Amino acid sequence: MHQQKFLLIKTWGWGFWSDMDHLTGQLLVAELTKRIPVVYWGPHSLYSEYIDTNAFELYYEPVSSYTIDDVLKPEHTFFPPIWNASNALVEDLDKTARLHRGIGELMASKADVAVSDVHFFSRPLLRFIPKSHWAYGMTGVQIYRELIRKYLRLKPDVEAEINDFYNTHLKDHHPLLGVHIRASDKVREVENLQQLNKKYDGEIRKILKEGNIGKLFLITDCDDAIDDFNKRYGSIVVYTDCVRAPRNSVTEAPHLQNFIVKRRKGIEIIKDTYLATKCDYFIGNGYSNVSFFVNRLKDWPESHIKLFYRTLKQDKKNTRKRARAELATKHHRAKLRQAHYPSLYGGDNQHEQ
Repeated sequence: MHQQKFLLIKTWGWGFWSDMDHLTGQLLVAELTKRIPVVYWGPHSLYSEYIDTNAFELYYEPVSSYTIDDVLKPEHTFFPPIWNASNALVEDLDKTARLHRGIGELMASKADVAVSDVHFFSRPLLRFIPKSHWAYGMTGVQIYRELIRKYLRLKPDVEAEINDFYNTHLKDHHPLLGVHIRASDKVREVENLQQLNKKYDGEIRKILKEGNIGKLFLITDCDDAIDDFNKRYGSIVVYTDCVRAPRNSVTEAPHLQNFIVKRRKGIEIIKDTYLATKCDYFIGNGYSNVSFFVNRLKDWPESHIKLFYRTLKQDKKNTRKRARAELATKHHRAKLRQAHYPSLYGGDNQHEQ
């Protein structure tokens, strides 16, 4: 019988804030199951630099004082049962089948190490919160805000880069309006994205008229959106220098591109997101984890934040479409990873000298 029990939080394997959404929810699971959380994003993370890099710690400080070496001990028992100390860092190519990955199974596990590599939304977790826990009776957004405050600490150089940009370009121009608009690969996930994006101008002009805005800070994955905003709103538009894609581009989205220094991929999206929280008003896409985290990183007055959504009918249709697309993409990426890192999957590594 081992005294410590761990929750190993692996990458979900999608965009940065999608992975962080998964991670933050699992921090709540760790508290509710009295497990020590250890985060390890391996080579299957889109933000990993090397095969032996913990990509999460490229951007954030560890969430506990324990390391992966404390977790991967031969004497430990693991859940789901496919895992053990020698393979727990490998990507499960069949994880989308969710075998042994029900939230109830995870919460009830008695194993020394529970491994979490699939995403759960906050709502299924709420029913497991006892009245004695600090999160009881709180909304999902309120819980995530508190978890972020408790656990997530940026690396000093990342935080310094955020503050340098703010002090140089935004600090002296309050009130600030932050705007997040998606226009590249999100077209695959959000039906009628162009129609949704047409709602922005009316809301922006309303705030510009009423709020005496000094600067409009723009977050976008699309070069064309930069040009459009410059033409519409002129010199008040401010944005960071980062990688973007053409409008409606599915394959060239920033999180899918190869960076010479892959750490920059994560820093760029973190920087934009945290800078948006320094604004006084925010308008975003209600289907994007970037906008979700702008909302979660700050306790916004309701009148100062607006997230755009479609109708429920459109949502249901899009959910089915997205599920099919995600499954196909997962299978494709799994084959690429297996070819890239054969030694992790029982083959010979042809790249080794």
